[in-house]
Amino acid sequence: MKFTSDFPIILASQSPRRQELLGMLGIDFDVIPSTKDEPDPAEFQTALGYVLACAAQKAQEVAIGHEEAVVIGSDTIVVLDDEILLKPKNKEQAKSYLQKLSGRTHQVVTAVTVVQDDSELSFYETVKVTFFDLPESWIDAYVDTEDPYDKAGAYGIQTLSGLFVKEIQGDYNAVVGLPVAALTQKLNNAGFISLEGSGVRC
Repeated sequence: MKFTSDFPIILASQSPRRQELLGMLGIDFDVIPSTKDEPDPAEFQTALGYVLACAAQKAQEVAIGHEEAVVIGSDTIVVLDDEILLKPKNKEQAKSYLQKLSGRTHQVVTAVTVVQDDSELSFYETVKVTFFDLPESWIDAYVDTEDPYDKAGAYGIQTLSGLFVKEIQGDYNAVVGLPVAALTQKLNNAGFISLEGSGVRC
């Protein structure tokens, strides 16, 4: 099963996880990461407003000069008690995040914006993730690795820290960083992709 497109496809993200997920479609795409700094979360009234703005900013920036392309921007945040847990800046912050998440249920919100010329669509997926109670020694051992520091909330469900996860309610791939199933539906419905060999969009 493979999809095709009459449009150039650009992923506005350097995340290898998002690249791998988009690659599931079998479509050739280019990677052109956004270079703008992400906005300040304090400027937004809600976590959802923030993550939607981040995804839109990435897609809109890269779309400039690539009007013929379908540009996909995505951003993921971890939210606990209305607090946004971004990528930790250091070991102490990573440890603090994991201590907060231990034994609790939090939300992972991934927003996606697709821009093509003057067309733009956005959507998001919210997933509930519950952690086991984490021994302090586990947290200390994990933050001594390189893994937490490029991931919102200081963990990645697809890496070793997936062992911390007791339960998820929602799209696993959205927690990884790209709700690729929902994205495929949106791209197909918009006429940006079609099933290879079908001659029609399903």
